[in-house]
Amino acid sequence: MEFIRAGILWLILLAFMSLTRPYTLPVSVLIVPFVVSGLALFMSWRAMAGLYYKNKQGKYDARRVNLLGAIVSAVLVFALGLESLGELTPKDFLVIVLFGAVAYFYMVRSTKAP
Repeated sequence: MEFIRAGILWLILLAFMSLTRPYTLPVSVLIVPFVVSGLALFMSWRAMAGLYYKNKQGKYDARRVNLLGAIVSAVLVFALGLESLGELTPKDFLVIVLFGAVAYFYMVRSTKAP
């Protein structure tokens, strides 16, 4: 089911990118491909994680898997946004990845059960 949701989001993104021209769209609509690509990346992450952990015998913490997927998706979408503006450098990408790693570890630590 997760693969179907991810596939639908990727198809929506493909259709939007194929049927529209960025220079004719209002500025407020230009955010749509970034949001849809973020959701598609997150749903793809969840589908792959579910497939990976389905073959494992032990339980896994779904909150951590979803949190890591959300952080990875946000980092990639933010990098994509900077790249589309022509502002992404390797140093900037490293800072984004480090910020994502710090945010992930902070959130995991703050959500631990006592």
